[in-house]
Formats: sequence, C-alpha cells, structure tokens
Amino acid sequence: MRYYATIYIHPMDWNIPHAFLGLTKDKSPDELDKIDFQWYKQIYPSILDNDFKDEGFFGFAPVESTPSHWGKVYENNQHIPKWDNNFQQYTYTDERPPSTFWQQNRCVLEISQEQYETLLDFIKKDVEKTIKRTSSLKQNDSYLKNIETLKENLYYNSTPININTSGEKILPPIHNCVTWVIQKLSDIEIELVNIDEWNPDFPMVDDLKENFDLIKSLHSIFLKFQNIDDNLQSVKGAKAFKNWARMLINNSLMQEIYLDEYKKQYNSENLSPEQEEVLYALWNITRVYKILDILLSRLITKSGTKNLKGTFELIYFDRKDKQIKLLKADNDYEAIIIQDLDLSKKYNNFSVSKFYPFIFIPKDEMLSRTLYHKYDYGNISQEYQKDRNEFYFNVLAGEKSDKYWSSSYHKMTKSLRKVYVS
Repeated sequence: MRYYATIYIHPMDWNIPHAFLGLTKDKSPDELDKIDFQWYKQIYPSILDNDFKDEGFFGFAPVESTPSHWGKVYENNQHIPKWDNNFQQYTYTDERPPSTFWQQNRCVLEISQEQYETLLDFIKKDVEKTIKRTSSLKQNDSYLKNIETLKENLYYNSTPININTSGEKILPPIHNCVTWVIQKLSDIEIELVNIDEWNPDFPMVDDLKENFDLIKSLHSIFLKFQNIDDNLQSVKGAKAFKNWARMLINNSLMQEIYLDEYKKQYNSENLSPEQEEVLYALWNITRVYKILDILLSRLITKSGTKNLKGTFELIYFDRKDKQIKLLKADNDYEAIIIQDLDLSKKYNNFSVSKFYPFIFIPKDEMLSRTLYHKYDYGNISQEYQKDRNEFYFNVLAGEKSDKYWSSSYHKMTKSLRKVYVS
C-alpha cells in the first residue's frame, strides 16, 4: 500500500486563493486522474465516523469569510463549505474551479504509512476541536497576541495589520490556510524549506506554491534514503534526517564537495576566489540534498542493485556543543557524542576515507563486501585509527588538518582554500 499527502491550491479567480490537503491511499492523484478526471468530487465520510476510509480533503478557514475569526477545519474541503441555516450545518455543494486540481496547482508527496496515520490523527484532533464552530460565534481578536495562542485555539488570522483600541497599527501573527497546511506536514517531518527559521513573516499562498517544485525535489531525495532504510519511515526517523540535513547547511565538508562537483559538472578546475564566494553564498538546503543525492547514487551504482537495503547512521558537527555527534535507529535517533569510529569496520573506514557525512550498513553481507572490500583492512593500528578519525572529525568541524594526507581530501582542497564553517 502506498500513501499520499497532497497540497492543493485553489487559485485566485472569483474567490480568494485557498490551500488545503488531500489524503489518498494506494493510488496517487496522478493515477486517479487517469481513471476518472473528476474523482475528487465524491463526498467522503467524516473522519469522526466509523465508516471513514482514511481518505479525504481537509482545510483550515474562518467560520465566515473575514480576515480574522474563529477557525474551523473543514472536511470535504475539495468543495467550498457554505453554512445552511435550514439544516444548521455546512454543506458542500459549491464546487471549486477544476484548475484547483490541475497538476500545476498541487504538490503530491508520497509518505510512509506511519507518517500518513500520524497526519490523520493530527487532523482528526483539529476536526474534533472545531466541529461545533459556526458563523454564529462572535469574533474575538484577543487571540491575535501570538502565534502559539492562535495555533492552540485554532483561531484564524490572514491580515498582517490590525488596529488596536488605541488606534495604533499592530502586526499580529498569521495563522491561515497556508500555515495550517505547513504545520500539519511539518508535524510528520516533511521538509518544506520555509518553515521555522525560514518561515516568511507573512505566509501567503504564492510563497507555498512557488516552492512546490523544490519541496517535491527535496522530498524525492529523502524518499530514496527512506526506501533503503525502513527506520526512516517512522516520524522520528524522518525528523532525525530532516534535522541532520539542516545541520549540514553550514558544514564545510559539504561545501567543499559541492565545489568539487560544480567543477566537474562545468569542467572548470580553476575557480577564481570571487566565483567561489558566489557559490558559497548560494549554498543552502537545496545543495545539501543535491550532494546527499549524489553520494547515495554513487553507493547505489557501486552496489549494482536497485533494491539496496540497510541502515544509515548520520554524522554531523554540532556547532553549539562543539562535538561530533551520530544519529542512529538503535539509539532511537537520540544524538550520541562520538570520540572515534572503529575503522576495522569496513563501512566506517569507507565513510571516513571518502568523507561521507553518513555511514551505510547494508543488510546483505555479500553486498557489504562488494561495496567496501577495498576498505576492509583487518587489524588496524591504534595510531592509524587515531590519525584518520582526528582528520575526518576536523574536516566535519571545518578545521584545516595536515595530519593525514588523502587523495579525496586533496581533491576537495587543491584550490588551497582554507576549509571553514561560514
């Protein structure tokens, strides 16, 4: 069974734009389009009912059309909810424009079963909390004081400027359909690029839509790791991977690998200092994932199989604690401070020699021999272990080291640029 979470954007036309989520199992929206291009028009059972089939459309909006009001999580949000005074409930007869469901207005993300079920649980709690909210509620903008209060009470605000009782302009936090979608996907550790420290001050639909291609690209790279290591299918594993990748943004090792790959791609061995500075300025999470994709692709190619399975141990330098740390499933992805790696283990020796920021341990021993036979040194002297570990850790930390020479390191630094953490 495959699981999909899809971001939809109701584009600006005769109505204001709106972002919402669609959850489908087994078949993606792209596959469903080929069966019935209007498949989304069906009315799904409520997430609170016993006959709920774990699929549906959900979105966050005010109880009535206004910039700030009590918020409500609407089910069957592929339709426009409308309050019916006769039935005293919201009806779903008004259709959104077909363009809402076009490929350019949606972002399809394949996720694991645990991520899917966790996402449904979070949505269900929001539906339960807002199920009785109607347009009869009185607006209460006292909840606009901070984002935590807005989220906790599921109060809606989409206007960046408000006027207080003294007539002063204030800038209340935004909590609208976009931030709700971002929060739900962040809860299952999807990398959305512009959340938390990258979150724009005033999230709008265009900010999210403009990142669709980037979000899909980064997620597709994570899926490659997730498909190899089943531990990453857990929400905790996905969180560890996302946080680890972010820790590599200012990692000099990754920056130097990026420079090396750039030179190979554009056949430019001699970059000027000015050109290198531009490349460093462009360094961001996109490049981190690109390099991780390159490193993983090399392993897959070397293994000779497309069905590679095993576990990843993730290594990084914690700039706050000034320590090298490792994340692995055996320790529930709790960070472990490491002083050295046992290089008698060929997979450790490979990563240290090639300056990989992760260790890959194949499930199949024969495959492990295929990948790492050149790095199976048997008994290794303590002096060698000490020097190689120190050298590798220094590179991870962005410290120049002359203790041990290697061709891999020389290739990264032959421009004589001092390795540093920016």
